[in-house]
Amino acid sequence: MTIMKSILAAGAAIALGTSGASAETKWDLSTAWGANNFHAQSAIAFADAVREGTNGSVDITVHLSGEIGVKISEKLSSVENGIIQMADMLLFLQAGEAPFLGVDTLPYLIQGQGEMKTWLEVAGPTYDEIFAKHNQKVLYYVPWPSPGIYTKDPVISADDIAGQRIRAFNATSFDFLERLGAAPVELPFGELAAAVAAGTVDGAATSTSTGANSKLYQFTGHFNPLNWSMSPDAVTVNLDAWNALSDEERAVIEGLADTMEAQFWEVSAAEDSAQTAVLVENGMTISAADDSLTAKMAEAGKDMWAEFFVNVPEAQAVVEAYAAKVGK
Repeated sequence: MTIMKSILAAGAAIALGTSGASAETKWDLSTAWGANNFHAQSAIAFADAVREGTNGSVDITVHLSGEIGVKISEKLSSVENGIIQMADMLLFLQAGEAPFLGVDTLPYLIQGQGEMKTWLEVAGPTYDEIFAKHNQKVLYYVPWPSPGIYTKDPVISADDIAGQRIRAFNATSFDFLERLGAAPVELPFGELAAAVAAGTVDGAATSTSTGANSKLYQFTGHFNPLNWSMSPDAVTVNLDAWNALSDEERAVIEGLADTMEAQFWEVSAAEDSAQTAVLVENGMTISAADDSLTAKMAEAGKDMWAEFFVNVPEAQAVVEAYAAKVGK
């Protein structure tokens, strides 16, 4: 909450020179996340800052948890078609509309916020082209904490993960866990607790946030933050709506996005640390992968990169340029 207050204070410093303007432009921003999620809180803070910074001439309403009726995988098309003016979207869930957007799920590609910054520097122009093609532009990105695995028994080495029945959260994580030697399981998240309790599943792959919020510590005793990938949310705006604004309004909003994005990244990092502390407070043991498991992750990840390039050839040059920068 303290971080969010400081973000709002910083946002308030950027404002139109005029005062007393009434709301002229009303936008809807759809997010799939609930009120307690840090991405939703960041979107609300941004909307509040825009309202204040434009003296009310741009009024953004944030709709939580899909309450406006836009499915989580339809954010890109909904903004493109003007069903909503803005969206907070998880990029890989839009890959059905733009296959390149699935690239951030590739294991061993983006590990941590430092690498995410480099990735966005390299891949940013490609993202800009994709979003422009879909009649929108990105205002800011915020990364999710990286996924790890929650298990009953400790998983540290390549041998430890062999045969572990771990609930995967998407097709890429299923494939990756299988290549590591695990026995990934497709299972609705709501059925996970019962399956672990019954002994039909050994654990789950997900982030610290989801693990703590879902109280996975009640059913598993160990967490290894394998940090095999990092995915960003993007907040985008419909270009028709954007171009209808005045030059001053656009300048204020872009200034706010630039200022607040770095602070939202700090919120994401703080979220990861805070939720890790929650896991520890509730009795979970945090472990780290040894060299054998790290090497297996790298091998499996690069094999999956090559397969991704076959289906999305335009990704190869971007990934190779990025990999050269980070030494992978």
